[in-house]
Amino acid sequence: MTERYFEKFQNITYANTVARNITQRAVVLNSVYSSPMLFYPYDIEQGERPDNIADRYYKDEYLGWILHLTNKVVDPYYDWYLDQETFEAFILKKYGSLVTATSKVKFFRNNWYSNRNVITVDSYESLDGSLKKFYDPVYADPDLLIRLLGYIRKAEDWKKTTNAIVTYNAPGEAFLNDEVVDVYFGSSIIGRGQICARTATTTTIQHTSGNVTLDVGINPFKLVGRESNNEEVYTNATLLLDIIPANETNYWEPVYCYDYENEINERNKSIQVLKAEYSGQISKELKTLLG
Repeated sequence: MTERYFEKFQNITYANTVARNITQRAVVLNSVYSSPMLFYPYDIEQGERPDNIADRYYKDEYLGWILHLTNKVVDPYYDWYLDQETFEAFILKKYGSLVTATSKVKFFRNNWYSNRNVITVDSYESLDGSLKKFYDPVYADPDLLIRLLGYIRKAEDWKKTTNAIVTYNAPGEAFLNDEVVDVYFGSSIIGRGQICARTATTTTIQHTSGNVTLDVGINPFKLVGRESNNEEVYTNATLLLDIIPANETNYWEPVYCYDYENEINERNKSIQVLKAEYSGQISKELKTLLG
């Protein structure tokens, strides 16, 4: 017998009409998620839907809800692994264009994975004090901490919301929130950032790169928005916050919106599939819980 998810929900009267109470929620206990006896890992293939997997493994396409419930899928459209075509359509809908998604910074992340070479003890000792936090010691015998061989980048995904915040004495109302703006000196782009605050007299950007604080009190400096195409002249730039110090710049990298969304989508690719022998049990327990 087909086990459809919403048939387990209670009927209620809403606006003089009998309807399913879809505001109810059920969750799987964390202790159940971590049990290797109940699940096996599975990587979703391009274009594969929950009903496809349910039909293959549970012999019932309507049991796709089990995959949603056991993998904490809230949004069945975008919490599920998207094929390339659907993913790019999602990017266009959310960011307007592929160019915007690949040029906008989401945050900054410790780039430990880009250089995992072991440096010598002498090289480590010569580092500025604030840079030593990026390294872990490497021992010939890691368990006994015997014979120090050198140091390697610490494998931790530290994040910073931005690297710096700069404000200009230029009206910001012409720009869009979070818009990428290029900083010009004459006809040359010398830096860029993203709008984070706007007033009638100031424009403030974050996620900066290049010479965004360069000014000499003359007028060939201007800000140009990539989406609005508006521009404003400025004569003064002020560094408000230097969140990533200059000596740490090489230890961080920007994570662009496209890469951020792609990482989420790739994580959604790997799911846990409840073993078929437990599908009937979870269906009965859900019906009892919601009844």
